Amino acid sequence: MLIVDRIENGFAVCETEEQMIISLPLSKCSGPVREGDVLVETDGVYRADPEQTEKLREEARTLSKDLFE
Repeated sequence: MLIVDRIENGFAVCETEEQMIISLPLSKCSGPVREGDVLVETDGVYRADPEQTEKLREEARTLSKDLFE
């Protein structure tokens, strides 16, 4: 699982589960990729997982809300 930090120069700059940063060529991605997407790999091709992405975004919203209340 990878989390897209940003898109730049044809690469998705991602954070791994081990909190390492890697640059993944967009040519290895199937479909559109946006900042904040969770990518999963199948047979060498990465795709955005909408369910995991929404789960991660909801966790971030909850943390932000708790922080500012």
